[in-house]
Formats: sequence, C-alpha cells, structure tokens
Amino acid sequence: MAFFNYKEKNIHYLSEGLGPVIVLLHGYLENISMWDEIAEKLAKTNQVVRLDFPGFGKSECIEHENGMALYAEITAQLLALLNIDKYALIGHSMGGYVALELASSYPKKTSQLILFHSTAQADSEEKKTMRNRALKALSKKNAYLKTAIKLLFPSPFQKTCKRQIDKMIQETSILNTNGIAVALAGMRERKEHAKTVQDLTCKTTYIAGKLDPVLDSRQVKIEAQNNKAQYIELENAGHMSHWESNEKATTTLLKTLRINTL
Repeated sequence: MAFFNYKEKNIHYLSEGLGPVIVLLHGYLENISMWDEIAEKLAKTNQVVRLDFPGFGKSECIEHENGMALYAEITAQLLALLNIDKYALIGHSMGGYVALELASSYPKKTSQLILFHSTAQADSEEKKTMRNRALKALSKKNAYLKTAIKLLFPSPFQKTCKRQIDKMIQETSILNTNGIAVALAGMRERKEHAKTVQDLTCKTTYIAGKLDPVLDSRQVKIEAQNNKAQYIELENAGHMSHWESNEKATTTLLKTLRINTL
C-alpha cells in the first residue's frame, strides 16, 4: 500500500504499470477497489494511477471542505508527486465530477476525458433536495448505506451483484460519517462544467447505461451531443457497469482509449 500526505492526512493510492498515464477516479461510496479488474487490463500497456478520496477506502477523512474541488486538488498533488504531466482521466459518477474539476484546471495536461456514468451538469434543485435528505439520513448511517447502495443498481442487478453490494455496505459502514457528508455536500454544490467539456481540445466521451437508475441515459445523450462529445450507451447496464456488465464495460473503455491488451 502507498500513501502520500495532504494537509497532514494520509491519502491512499496505487500506481501500476508503465506507459501513457490513465487516472481512475472512483464514485460516491466507492473506493480504489472498484477499478481492480479494469486496472489489471489497463496496466498491461499503461501506467494506471488511482486513489481513495478523503474519507473513503483507506484514506483519512478531511472535514469541512468543498468535496469536488478538494478531491481534484489532492489528485493534482499526487500526479505532481509522481512527476506526471499528461494523463487520460476516467471518472465514475462522482469521480467524473472530480475529473471535470481537474480538466478545467489543467486542460493542457488532459489527453482524454471519459465521463463514466457521469455528467457535466450541476445538481438540479430536485437533486439538491435529495442530497439534503441524504445528509439528514446519515444520522442513521448504516440504515442509509444499505438503502443508498442498493439503489445504485437497477432491480435486475440487485441479485446478480449481491456480493458487490454487500462488500460496499461492509466497507462504507466503518467510514467516518463526516467524510461521507463532505462528499454529499460537494456533489450538491459542484459547478456546471458543460463549457469545460466544450472547450477541451482532447477526445471526450460519455459512457452511459441504458438501465441507469441514477442518470437518465436519454438526457446524458443529449448532453453529450450539446457538448460535442462522443456518446456510448451500454445496453444491458445501469450505473455500475464495471460490476453489472464488466466484460462489456472494460471492452468499451479499452476501445475508447484505443488500447489493445490482447
């Protein structure tokens, strides 16, 4: 395990493989391990960097700061420590929001951006209300986690992905509640980044699941078209395609990155 220090807090990360750099950014209530199977394939031809955001996985909690900007700043510090100045970004859900913050700050360093079940839109008022309800529900953390994690998966996958769901519940049950709250508040207050996508000169891709219960794939498609980005839809997948349809999701990412690991 590798750690680096950010404001006297230990942040957990992994760097594997050699070649062009790919940065993997995990989603809400997830950690570095969500990428295990995908990272194994990518690391055959690339240097793959991933980290646990503060308060998740093995990283220490940093309280009372803006989540998305904070996570992007920490990621940038890690990349600087590793002497990396050019990279492709893949962000899953909340990780996509972090990727957008990073790409906005360092557009010339971004060689490719993949929003993996994510969006450049800010939270709607309805979504902000849902985040506020979730913040209140954290007073009963374990009950909240069991419900919130299960709802990330459409009903057809709640049975087939039971092992992953149970693992997520177990891993998040030991987390600092304040770290989860920072993430929720950060997502609620995040910036609109449509212009970031439009202004990037590198290849930008949205990958969406047709069955996604969190993001409407039809709206994601319209967003991608409006932002002049590539759009790819996974037919038999929801929000968590890295587990729901791992082979298809991995193949799609490899093709989008133009990587042949065979």
